[in-house]
Amino acid sequence: CSSCTNSAGAVAGQTEYAAEVRARVESAPGFRVGGKLVRRLVEVGQTVAAGQPLAELDPQDLRLAQAAAGAAVAAAEVSAQQARADLERFRDLHAQGFISIAELQRRETASKAADAQLAQARAQADVQLNQAGYARLLAPAAGVVTAVLAEPGAVVGAGTPVLRLALAGPRDVVFAVPED
Repeated sequence: CSSCTNSAGAVAGQTEYAAEVRARVESAPGFRVGGKLVRRLVEVGQTVAAGQPLAELDPQDLRLAQAAAGAAVAAAEVSAQQARADLERFRDLHAQGFISIAELQRRETASKAADAQLAQARAQADVQLNQAGYARLLAPAAGVVTAVLAEPGAVVGAGTPVLRLALAGPRDVVFAVPED
């Protein structure tokens, strides 16, 4: 009979299996720095655009680190200026024969070291500036929020997924077929 089923769920030579429609590409974005999650700006099922803010970390620690890096740059600038001024004075003293070439070379080395420390402080300040911008999580592409993995108040590590996004585009049907 055509309406009869067997115990495997077959109807007249047909077998049915449960399946799930999924996005071909999913993303689980996380912050590039660690911190306390203060706001989640999207909910499950919400459609998001590429670049849309999804969540925010408490920016206070990142701002303090940025201020400390700025102060380190200022200190390194003063040290480099002092080392250059000392070098000029010691060049004049060497030209007059009051100091040895070895002492002049020590001052040249000290000036180069101060310039290198200034370059290092500036690079660190640039890193801190970038990290301060990482307090806001942006959608990597357009899609739909399929899961929330962290709630406000949670402390998340760098790279820890906060949401799951099904990116816009092709879909796949996923199902399991028994071997027999």
